[in-house]
Amino acid sequence: MPKIINYDNQKESIAEAAWRVIKREGIENASVRNIAKEAGISSGALQHYFSSQVQLLEFAMNMVFERVEDRFTRISNEISSVTLENAKKILWNLMPVNEEQELEMEVWLSLTVKAFHESSLNKISKSTYEAIHLIILTLLKQLEEAGLLKKGLKLSMEAKRLHILLDGLSLHRMVSPDTMTSDVFHSILDQHLRELTNNLTD
Repeated sequence: MPKIINYDNQKESIAEAAWRVIKREGIENASVRNIAKEAGISSGALQHYFSSQVQLLEFAMNMVFERVEDRFTRISNEISSVTLENAKKILWNLMPVNEEQELEMEVWLSLTVKAFHESSLNKISKSTYEAIHLIILTLLKQLEEAGLLKKGLKLSMEAKRLHILLDGLSLHRMVSPDTMTSDVFHSILDQHLRELTNNLTD
């Protein structure tokens, strides 16, 4: 019998190959030919799944956020109560603190730069930014409802501040991992959350 290939799984496999090419050789070398070679298939076979390089990069970019969102959902479902420590666990999964998440962040940053000159990628970048902002805002609202935040905070603005902090920490982590260690990362995030709670304890 001929081998049956799962269409969706193969698309993800090709996108993962694109991630590896981007990480190893840069976004400028993420051609259909190079990605096909990395995936172990011909360029013609790749075009059965993606009709163009842009379509492939769109899928690869969307897959980064889908992986982050799946991880966020899994962690959230495992948490039974709203505490500062649990909030940090959720936020930790949005940042490049291990090999898997570092790869996601490196690919995301590379595609975000390309998105400045590619409208379809720019649309994905903006919608993902908005989705991450909503995740952070929802988390802060849950902390407020649990009585863990200072009174009178403007949560929309605080969500933006926290989002900017996470982006900045993530970028520094990617640029200088020797100085922006996980311990430093954790300490800065912890300090910021404590300031939002007026140093309340869980």
